[in-house]
Amino acid sequence: MTVMVPKLSYLSQATTAGVQVGSAGPRGFHGLVSTVTGGAVTVYDGTSTGGTILFTKTLAVGDVINFGYFGIAAKNGLFLVVSAGTVVILYT
Repeated sequence: MTVMVPKLSYLSQATTAGVQVGSAGPRGFHGLVSTVTGGAVTVYDGTSTGGTILFTKTLAVGDVINFGYFGIAAKNGLFLVVSAGTVVILYT
């Protein structure tokens, strides 16, 4: 039996009012790495800030958030908002 392992993609995003991560549609949110100092990051299920919040946190430099192999399923896409610094988001 062969197990198919999804390959992760990444997006490095600096301070922004919001950016679509990959294309719209189903996505897997697997984690992020932060260079933020006291800034906040919010990840939405959707194509704008009108989507459901999947994750939000005020981060410190070097924070690593990992949701494991299966990640968090987003039905409509991933939309990322970073208030300060740069965040690298891992997704499928």
